[in-house]
Amino acid sequence: MTAPRAGTVVVGGTAAERLAELRSRPDLAVTAPAQSLATAFTGVLTAALAGLPAGHRRQAPVVMAATDYAVAATSGYVARCAEAEAGGRRLRPSEAMTPEPAQLLQELAERTDWQGPGHVLISPRSATWQAVRWAFGAVSAGLHPAMVVCEVARDPAGGGYRVAAVPVTAPGPHAGPPTGPVVISGTGLVTAFGDGADTFWRNLLAGRRGTGELTRFDAGRFRSRTVCQTTVAAAPGRPVRRALVDRARAEALAEAGLDRLPERTLLVYAGVVPHLPAVAGAPGVGEIALEPEWDGDGFGAAPGDRVLMAHACASGAFGLAMAREWLLCGLADTAVIVGVSALNTYDYACLDVLRATTTGIARPFDEDRSGVTVGEGAGVIVLETAARAAARGHRPPAVLAGISCRVAGQGVSALSTRVGAVCMREALAMAGLRTVDYVHGHAPGTRQGDEAELQALDQVGAELGWRDVPVSSCKGASGHLLHASVFPAVVTAVRALRDAVLPGTPGLRTPLGARHVRVLRDAESREGLSSVLVDNFGFGGNNAAFLLTGDAAGHLEWSAHG
Repeated sequence: MTAPRAGTVVVGGTAAERLAELRSRPDLAVTAPAQSLATAFTGVLTAALAGLPAGHRRQAPVVMAATDYAVAATSGYVARCAEAEAGGRRLRPSEAMTPEPAQLLQELAERTDWQGPGHVLISPRSATWQAVRWAFGAVSAGLHPAMVVCEVARDPAGGGYRVAAVPVTAPGPHAGPPTGPVVISGTGLVTAFGDGADTFWRNLLAGRRGTGELTRFDAGRFRSRTVCQTTVAAAPGRPVRRALVDRARAEALAEAGLDRLPERTLLVYAGVVPHLPAVAGAPGVGEIALEPEWDGDGFGAAPGDRVLMAHACASGAFGLAMAREWLLCGLADTAVIVGVSALNTYDYACLDVLRATTTGIARPFDEDRSGVTVGEGAGVIVLETAARAAARGHRPPAVLAGISCRVAGQGVSALSTRVGAVCMREALAMAGLRTVDYVHGHAPGTRQGDEAELQALDQVGAELGWRDVPVSSCKGASGHLLHASVFPAVVTAVRALRDAVLPGTPGLRTPLGARHVRVLRDAESREGLSSVLVDNFGFGGNNAAFLLTGDAAGHLEWSAHG
């Protein structure tokens, strides 16, 4: 362990008067006020990254606390939805969802040469403290030679945003990361097929589709009324999302061999926004936002260890990356990643106005695909180190052998082939692998995204000599669970490793062509299956890929660099 060192705090933003007051502070480096938040953010982060040693600036992880911005953006969008519904009209494109906070990191990557991992925390009252803990813990443990912590907050004096950032470095040579793998000890899942990961798995292998008519709310003004909806009903006054999480939690803890969570547990919620006081009375807002006195949905985690992470449909994978680092640097003994997507007017309206939903049924990786079928469900993943699992006599079903997350690309909704391929290469390199036995694709059935993902796989396959590596997607079966989409994917990968069976792609009729990967229409056996690459992408330039391997007992000497 090394004692990390904080550099000069850089402050900027869009509130000119407040910045002028701060210029007299000798402990701060104050940038010029900017007209837009994106410009202010890029200026502050560029100055903070310049405070790192030259060799670390381009790849240094940035951890951003942005609770205020997330709440303001979502509240404004909900208000626009309510206004449109009251007027009996559809949203206009100009009224679509304000980009998530992660798009500020995408702007940074576009305007500068920074290409490092970026993570957005929006935990009420504790996001900044969590970001600081993460940076100091990871640098101290040798996971990274340097990191940057930043905060985006409404200026307390009123008007505009304040951006603050500080570089964190380790004096002396980089010590290198700690050894010992992080393992998946348990999973829980609820989908349109019902409760349970095995229920989902059996239906996926059979090629079934959990589609039906949307009944959670009036869908008359939307392009599509076909969804993958659960039969879960909540008690009066209780959000459906809570009922979904309760079911997934029980299964995940049982599979992990835990009757309760240990005291030092990190709880990462993927893609759920905090309480939205400006629109608290909006019908159904409880399905996307936490209640004012949120207690972690009954998991029992300490308030400071309840993290909300916002990375659109890739939130789950970004949560896995954060949890892995907290476990390796000793900030937690156990980590739980939670995601839930309860069908609601606001998510649905956003996808509708962006024309991302299909008027038929989703057909991932198909020549005739036309968009997403939205799904409903929840997932829970329990992580711990292999050493801790072995100490309590538990044999985990899979190892998280490599993972890469990047916020980069162009535009709000387009997947970047280049950045997707970067994530795949880095995940493979961390796992010490050049090929895999199976790829579980993100592939929600969109025209641009599915093709770009296959192109990225072909790029990596050409470089590493792949031949007919099988790839499939589960979203034609259970729908796209949006910010919770990684949970069916993880269950698919874990069950494939367990049963040596590759699932097909429900709904697929005419597969897209590819040179180095082979899109599966139907399930097939695969003896000796030992590695699965999982892709997880989202709007706003959120990109992730990770490697799961089997037999945790054989990986005790693994390290973060393979």
